[in-house]
Amino acid sequence: MRRDHWREDALCLGLDSRVFFPEYNAFESRWDDAKLICALCPVRQQCLDLVIGLDEDCDRWGVFGGMTPAQRRVHRDELRRRR
Repeated sequence: MRRDHWREDALCLGLDSRVFFPEYNAFESRWDDAKLICALCPVRQQCLDLVIGLDEDCDRWGVFGGMTPAQRRVHRDELRRRR
């Protein structure tokens, strides 16, 4: 079957979004379930590329491509330094 978009192959498709956008708590472990799903996802890189391409002001929430917002900030900084 031909897919129209990579998102159709995402493991998060149809899952409860609260896994990827957990309520705030003081522990980094709140992201663990989402990161486990992302680690197995066949379109993880496409997801990360999409969100990394957003303006940083629009990217403050949730796990995308297996990274938390703080991890994505570091990743963006690394990408900028390489350019």
